[in-house]
Amino acid sequence: MAKKGLVKGALILSSAGVICHLLGVLFRIPLSNIVGNYGIGLYQLVFPLYALLLIVSSAGIPVALSKMIARVRDDRRQAKQVFVNALVVLFVIGLVITLVFLALARPIAGWQGKPEIWPLYLAIAPAVWFVCVISAYRGYFQGLNNMVPTAVSQIVEQVVKVGVGLGLAFWLIRYSILWAVFGAILAVAISELVAVIMLVIVYAVQVRQQKQETVTQNEKLGFWSLLSWQVVRRIFAISAPIMVMSLAFPLVQLFDSFYVVNALRSNGVAQATELYGIATGSVHTLINVPSVVGVAIATVMLPMVSRAFKQGDFKTMRQKSWTALGVFCLFGLAATLGLFLLPKLILTLLYGRAFNGRPEELSIGILLLRIESWAIILIGLTQVTGSILQGCDHEKVPMWALIIGGVVKIVFELLALKPLGIMAVSIANILCYAVALIISGSVLIKLFL
Repeated sequence: MAKKGLVKGALILSSAGVICHLLGVLFRIPLSNIVGNYGIGLYQLVFPLYALLLIVSSAGIPVALSKMIARVRDDRRQAKQVFVNALVVLFVIGLVITLVFLALARPIAGWQGKPEIWPLYLAIAPAVWFVCVISAYRGYFQGLNNMVPTAVSQIVEQVVKVGVGLGLAFWLIRYSILWAVFGAILAVAISELVAVIMLVIVYAVQVRQQKQETVTQNEKLGFWSLLSWQVVRRIFAISAPIMVMSLAFPLVQLFDSFYVVNALRSNGVAQATELYGIATGSVHTLINVPSVVGVAIATVMLPMVSRAFKQGDFKTMRQKSWTALGVFCLFGLAATLGLFLLPKLILTLLYGRAFNGRPEELSIGILLLRIESWAIILIGLTQVTGSILQGCDHEKVPMWALIIGGVVKIVFELLALKPLGIMAVSIANILCYAVALIISGSVLIKLFL
């Protein structure tokens, strides 16, 4: 049964993830052709801070929610209580951070050396609030081992983002590149709002179905009676190290968004924004496509490992963990070799217009893709290993692993960006995840021996 659950859940999320990343590629490729590498550079300047605020507002709590509900899902009232408290916390945190984000749009753009991009922050700010609400519902359904709502909502998000984003970018490019990018980013917020509406409807349907079943008086308690500071404290206790861990790489990306372009310019690189767009846009988009399998396996493994750990079923826990790691190793190696051996074909096929007439930028893209293709295996194994450790109540291990890896990346970039140029960013990414995997993997091996 556990094996079927693992395979089914991973297959559902992996399929959705692949579809979403293909849609993401279908979004980035035409967008790159519409706004060029400069426009993608502007797009990427906004997203590191957005990703950071998403983590501050919502990362950790959905994982804690999934873990807690997996352990009490046979008790309907306890499961509902955990969900309600998590939803209230995420709703309030998301709203506050969104308002602060809106208020600081102009200063942030000025600090990045691009004061003209402040409208982009206004466009993306509401998405923080929407994602907070989304993460509560997804964590709830994942804890119940129901991956379908998460998968469907992810696909809906991407479909809306692609359709609305490309439509707005194509329409607004007549005014300027900046406004075309604004339209593409506004579509992100719109897509998250649509996903919120969808998940609320799915949850409401489930609640109505449960009301038609026989329930005890204890399960009929209302919304306010379910609020509990004890549950909230437990949620924060579990989510805090996960949130800190999740902050590690986005903080490093935020550092990149402030440091890399300015450092390249100080070294006399005229096309610093374009190179930053290639490294963090074109190349990272391709690297992230296969890593979706690692995310799917990690998401499914967490509630399974958590439930088995609580029940003391260590044999099942070890078997599923090694199986998950082995499956991703095979997949990750195949994806790595594909990108390493065929970088020119892939880049010219997917980003032909963006690189058309720019042989130097294409050469740089090929080099960066070859280097960073080896990060696929490291990223996926780090994700799966971290999820297993979280399920075993070792949340702090992957947290410290990624923090140390992030420090290594920053130090390397500070030392190597001047002599190596933009290539230092890709090498630093590999070092980051290699260090994190060594630390987390060592602890996992000791735990299972």
